[in-house]
Amino acid sequence: MLSFTACQKDLDPPIIPPSEFSKIQRETLGDRVKIAIAFEDERYPVLPNIPPYDQTVYWFVQTLYNQVTNTMRLDHQSPSNDRWNTDRSWEVTILNLPEKNAFVIPGGHLYLTTGLLQSLQSDHELYYLLAFEATLMSEKYLLTRIFSDFNTQVLASIANGTPPPNGATRHTLADELSQLEFDSELIPEIDALTSELVCESSRMKRNGLLRILNASDDSWTWLQTRKTYTGREQHIIEMEVGDCGSFETSGGYQEYVLDQL
Repeated sequence: MLSFTACQKDLDPPIIPPSEFSKIQRETLGDRVKIAIAFEDERYPVLPNIPPYDQTVYWFVQTLYNQVTNTMRLDHQSPSNDRWNTDRSWEVTILNLPEKNAFVIPGGHLYLTTGLLQSLQSDHELYYLLAFEATLMSEKYLLTRIFSDFNTQVLASIANGTPPPNGATRHTLADELSQLEFDSELIPEIDALTSELVCESSRMKRNGLLRILNASDDSWTWLQTRKTYTGREQHIIEMEVGDCGSFETSGGYQEYVLDQL
């Protein structure tokens, strides 16, 4: 019995500490989740990236997302053995759904719904949401939250393409990510980092979330999963994040997004 137990223990893969879950693993995990989402076209109907949307909505949103994430993707501040792959795109996918939602997956791929895009009014509102989701992913808030539901060994197995039998799969993870809730205690930190990112990467106003916070309808899934907190508007207004721009809109949001959707 002792011999059998020892053999079984030797066969078990070592548990990976969360701190050792590398950016390469996060990218691979995200790429597998992206494939899983593509196969679930009834739940995640994609707005096709073809005319007229490829040169309008997709071009506009992807351009802003690239701008938001440019410094992150270059990743000069990280150790040389744990950086994002600069040859890999962080792709935007638009889901043709009425709910107002946006969510990022490990490795930087981003999903937004047509319902959300139709509810925004200008560039700086969209820019804030893009910066918020990018911050969730790059600062490990997303990864830490996933670890609370899936252990690192399961995530590593999914990333490697060898999920455990009868366990979580890339499809399980894909279904969770679109509805993943974050505690309200974390949101002030993320708002502060988001505002800094908006200011550092653009001339956009850093208060692009303010009008959205007053939305009261239940279709705002994004607000329900990124739980708000008391005094959030005042917190965003009073944050000291250095000099920021005053650019709000070029008219591009109306032309490239609202007029197309």
